[in-house]
Amino acid sequence: MFTRAVIPSRFNGPPTSANGGYACGLLGTLIGDSAEVTLRKPPPLDRELGIEVLGEGAAREWRLVDGDTLIATGRAAEPDVTIPAPPSFESALEAEQAYEGFRAHHFPTCFVCGTQREVGDGLRLFTGKAGDRELVAAGWTPEPTVGNADGNVDPIVVWSALDCPSYFAGRLRDFGRVAVLGRMTATLRLPIRVGAAYVVVGWPIGKDGRKWEGGSAIFTAEGELCAFARGLWIELNQ
Repeated sequence: MFTRAVIPSRFNGPPTSANGGYACGLLGTLIGDSAEVTLRKPPPLDRELGIEVLGEGAAREWRLVDGDTLIATGRAAEPDVTIPAPPSFESALEAEQAYEGFRAHHFPTCFVCGTQREVGDGLRLFTGKAGDRELVAAGWTPEPTVGNADGNVDPIVVWSALDCPSYFAGRLRDFGRVAVLGRMTATLRLPIRVGAAYVVVGWPIGKDGRKWEGGSAIFTAEGELCAFARGLWIELNQ
């Protein structure tokens, strides 16, 4: 199978490449409700990319390619995480005041967490430390601009929303400030509804050299788990 796709510039992470979660979701949503996607190169924006599927059964692999350049690979997998209990929606909104990105942000136009994105354009997920817990949190009420005709948030955007919170969770342990997503494993359990209230959280997992990991999850305001992920981040040399 070979199909084509374009990542519009709206869904950037760094200024000239796609948000990692969005690029991973492009493959992940084709694979199924649970998938692991590894980014090999920065995903380009506004360029026609190819999606190919190789192999059968457990060996089946999805690939995102830019001509002869391999951008990402994906496979069926579930994230291995222990998910913490979420704070209340009101507590998550309070946690936003501690968002590190308000003080300094390397990618302020990021679709997910950028402080320079307008309401209805970016997701504006400003996850800050939640009280005395080793947890970052934010409230999220998805705008119609990220919804499908059925009133649900585009599942690729849900992957995006699970991306940056795991980065800011790592910052609670002072993991590398300048880092990019290298791999994301996510499970989407329930649809995310446009206009409904959600709690988004992230927590640190561990570090090994220039690589470190964090978890993330999305809950309804009532505490029901909707989606969760494990992100692998790679520190950039400065």
